[in-house]
Amino acid sequence: MVKISIIVPVYNASKYISKCIDSILNQTYANFELLLINDGSKDDSLSILKEYEKKDNRVKVINQRNMGVAKTRNKGINISHGDYIAFIDNDDYIDTDYLQKHIDLIDKNDCDAVFTGYRRINNENMIIHKEQLINSEWGKYVIMAPWARIYRRSFLIEHNIEFLDYGIGEDVYFNLNFYAYNPKIIIGSYIGYNWYFNTKSVSNTNQRGLSEFIDILFLLEKIYLKYDKIDQYLQYYFIRYYIWYLLFSGKNASSTDFMKEYKRIKKWYDEKSIHLSIFPFSKKLKGESFKNRFIVLMFIILERTHLLFLFSQIYCRGD
Repeated sequence: MVKISIIVPVYNASKYISKCIDSILNQTYANFELLLINDGSKDDSLSILKEYEKKDNRVKVINQRNMGVAKTRNKGINISHGDYIAFIDNDDYIDTDYLQKHIDLIDKNDCDAVFTGYRRINNENMIIHKEQLINSEWGKYVIMAPWARIYRRSFLIEHNIEFLDYGIGEDVYFNLNFYAYNPKIIIGSYIGYNWYFNTKSVSNTNQRGLSEFIDILFLLEKIYLKYDKIDQYLQYYFIRYYIWYLLFSGKNASSTDFMKEYKRIKKWYDEKSIHLSIFPFSKKLKGESFKNRFIVLMFIILERTHLLFLFSQIYCRGD
């Protein structure tokens, strides 16, 4: 019986995919299947994948027309055979003991998921950031990517937990949907996932600038409907998320559009009674970075002192 199914969506990754696959095949833990799903690549990614399939019977290559990362991961979940599922992005790689460390925690705790930390690696293979998780109630909100963790497959299937095929937050939707069913989660201090900072990747480019085709409230409404009650931690995450969205996507917008989007979001939050119930520097947010705490606090101060419009005129670069 396969213990872990590793799902790697592949799209135009010929420059990086060998390093990713080699790091998986060189694991000290060997009971896994590797699902390499070629998502309509236009380079020679597929031929590289097929070479690995010939060499190792744990490798299975699936070729499909381009469907996007959300649908590709969902397909991987449905065709996988493992007790647990791990996701790895095609330009990232893992340490040799990555699977073993996660399986050790699974076997010890009989849980529905294990979450661990990551390193962020730049083009020169230098570590530009480390995120080590702390076992706390807030710890599960620190990283919302589907990697640096493994999930019990039967839990995902039973509750129909899938990625949202949308231009923003497909991983946030997936994880918050997962949390809504009260899974048993173990948070480990281990760091073994290496996230390559690819400046050309979709996640680093498609949210720069407010877009009529991306509606944050479409995403938030879908998440909100999954919960009977929004506790204080999730409320804080919702607030932190919209602040991040405005600062990240609104920087290249005009001040007018920034404020228009802010008011639209705030109206929805007020209607849903989502308010800041944890102070940004509270001990309840154990594991939250100083930077994230400071950004939330400063934004709230600007908001409450009615200086947000002035801030937007300075901050926004749009016409």
